[in-house]
Amino acid sequence: MKTLKFLSLIAVAFLFAACSGDKAASVAAKIDAGQKLSQSDYTTIVDYCGDFAKEAQKFQNQIDALPDSAAAVSVDETKLADLKLKFPLLEKFNTALLASTPEEVGEDNVKKVNDLAKYIWFTAPDWATIQTDPNVAGFIEDTPAAGTDSGVIAGGDGEVVAK
Repeated sequence: MKTLKFLSLIAVAFLFAACSGDKAASVAAKIDAGQKLSQSDYTTIVDYCGDFAKEAQKFQNQIDALPDSAAAVSVDETKLADLKLKFPLLEKFNTALLASTPEEVGEDNVKKVNDLAKYIWFTAPDWATIQTDPNVAGFIEDTPAAGTDSGVIAGGDGEVVAK
């Protein structure tokens, strides 16, 4: 009996995955046809791009935690590239989202976009509000060494500047 329940659960999961894939394909067809997208279509786009970003973040975190010379970096980069192949509509959906307005996307989807904007692999439109650590005022990115000729007071590389 447990096996039957388990198999039924798997069948429902596959059915749900198939239906959500059909919805993404339907939205992609509307984009290709130049049709106006509904807020429901944007929900599909945001969810699709968000699912990719969340999965990709796992690999990105592993890559970021290793030195550039580590052999595991290339393995994780390969996994990230393979993940992109599993999301063939990503570029099309990113392009549609970038061209959208908050009014077209809808209030609920704007909230989702703002929440997902924190992920490196989520391509957020210009109107998105990216949530960051409120105690961080900014980052020092690659700056030249401090010295009298450069006009730089202090050098740094990726340091957090606290408020």
